[in-house]
Amino acid sequence: MGEIELSEQPSEERMTLLKEELERVGFEIVEDKTEKIIQAIKASLVEYLEQLAQGKALKMSAYVRDKLPYEYSYLSDLFSKTENKTIEKYFIELRLDRAKEMLKYSDKDLSSIAYALGYSSPQHFASQFKQHIGMTPSAFRAEHKN
Repeated sequence: MGEIELSEQPSEERMTLLKEELERVGFEIVEDKTEKIIQAIKASLVEYLEQLAQGKALKMSAYVRDKLPYEYSYLSDLFSKTENKTIEKYFIELRLDRAKEMLKYSDKDLSSIAYALGYSSPQHFASQFKQHIGMTPSAFRAEHKN
């Protein structure tokens, strides 16, 4: 997720080639204003997760609001209508995806993973993980650590 600014408007033919090349490597051009805002929210949530990993205690809504020039209530409503889930639900999914990666590819203990992802306790992490993934973090690690 990133942004580029072109010094001049490319021709229709060059724009088509650019889109095709970006799609070939897994990227797309976002031109719709709503989609740009949604992508900016998602990017700010990735940044927020990185801040949590560095041990910074921040409130998610304040972080997102500070990154975008809109009221959080507007962003929340727009996100929910567009993505059919709340920003908070999306963030939980993002955090649990990161947890699954860490469980698969690192040897960190569960407490370290929980705190690195901003959970208040390993128990809260394990509970949320089991609720959403359907198994405990330990069971997930054992199943995927081959």
